[in-house]
Amino acid sequence: MSRLLFFILAAGATVAGIAAVAGASWLLSVNLRSRKKLLAVTLLLAYGAALWFRPTAWPFIDLAVVAGALGAVLLIEGGLQTPPAVAMFLAVAAVADYLSVSGGLSRVIIERYRDGTGDLLIYLSLVVLVRGHLIPIVGISDLFIGAAAATALLRLGFRPVAVMGTIAGALLCALAYGFWRGGAPAVPFLAGAVALLVWRHSSRTAAGRVHAASTLRDGCRGAG
Repeated sequence: MSRLLFFILAAGATVAGIAAVAGASWLLSVNLRSRKKLLAVTLLLAYGAALWFRPTAWPFIDLAVVAGALGAVLLIEGGLQTPPAVAMFLAVAAVADYLSVSGGLSRVIIERYRDGTGDLLIYLSLVVLVRGHLIPIVGISDLFIGAAAATALLRLGFRPVAVMGTIAGALLCALAYGFWRGGAPAVPFLAGAVALLVWRHSSRTAAGRVHAASTLRDGCRGAG
């Protein structure tokens, strides 16, 4: 398989993964508020079982990773109550992700996978099957963090197209950069893209308030 075809396959898996986790978390957060935590714990236990039994079929691995990411999102996204809180959450996660990939636990897991001495990375990522080999594409932490931010922003009134376009675009940029550099942390891309989205949304909201106040003032003057 050529690098271009593999990138297209990886990009499709990335977009499908983040769309599945973010979409499901948004729907469940809206419709199952009273049982959300119970469902979250159940999904995380299912993912834990997959880590323990290590299934070899890629559909089961991907379903387990999506379930684990979804469970984590359902547990924490409700704590992100304002757009700045979402941006701060991503900023802290970006620093942790960069340090982990640069010289922490993520680096150890990745190096063991590359050396053939460990396969844990496969069960911490969405994978695709290429010529009989399971290839990790996007980590569960990236799905969890991106979907948590997306779900919170949707709950806070951001436009769905803007939110999902920003999250998916950031992950695809990270994927492309990783292809070029041989791997890269994705959360810093998410943090930068969402910070820009939040800033633009805040600027538009402030401008709208100024315009509304000006219109109301002019109306009062005309009535007087």
